[in-house]
Amino acid sequence: MKKIVQIIISVIFVFSMTGCLTVLNKEKLADLDDGYVCEYRYGENARYSTELVDIDFEFEKQMFIDLYNEKAQYDPVYLRNHIEECDLKLERISDEVDKILKTEISIRAAYEDTYEEVTVYEYNGDLYFYVLTMGGRTEPDKEGKYFMRVSDNLQEYWKQLTNQIYK
Repeated sequence: MKKIVQIIISVIFVFSMTGCLTVLNKEKLADLDDGYVCEYRYGENARYSTELVDIDFEFEKQMFIDLYNEKAQYDPVYLRNHIEECDLKLERISDEVDKILKTEISIRAAYEDTYEEVTVYEYNGDLYFYVLTMGGRTEPDKEGKYFMRVSDNLQEYWKQLTNQIYK
């Protein structure tokens, strides 16, 4: 029994050292703890911005949880092998990519020392989640940035927020 445990620990160690375990699906949210503050950031690399957008929109807790969980379901490792399931593919270096990256909105439920965050992008009037970038060395036909469209029931609600921010 001790030998089996050592083998399992060794295998886990080897995989973690090679990076095989570092890309995991985000945990889904069941609820938000009390005491959070709604924060919004806008623009390219919004998730890293320190500037908050001041608008009169406080998200509904359940709508944020639904948006967060919808994004969490998209596994980049799986999608890399099932690229045809992605809703939007843009060339990695193009005006379209520059345009969509500038529409990034970070939506946060922020606590004193942590936060839960979802980022969305707008393209042709619809909201999208960024899911992965594919290189072109081995599969040049798959090279690009890939996005998944936010579901219809969440589009309507979150467009109220994005419309205020984009003004």
